Amino acid sequence: MPRIYDSANEPHDFCRACFPLEMEADERYGGEGDGPDGRGNCFAYDAEHPDYEGLEYECEDCGEELGEDDN
Repeated sequence: MPRIYDSANEPHDFCRACFPLEMEADERYGGEGDGPDGRGNCFAYDAEHPDYEGLEYECEDCGEELGEDDN
């Protein structure tokens, strides 16, 4: 947690407080599409992500820097 890949396989990172419910995330990021290489919709909820601590990732919604608590 807390990363979402949209239908085009682009990552979206969130702090735990802003991480949307799966139904909301699917509406916002799932959509339709063929992904970057024509393989279909690449939507993924609660996907693997790098260790956020010290890497300067920011929450897409609130802009706070992600850290240990968000891993």
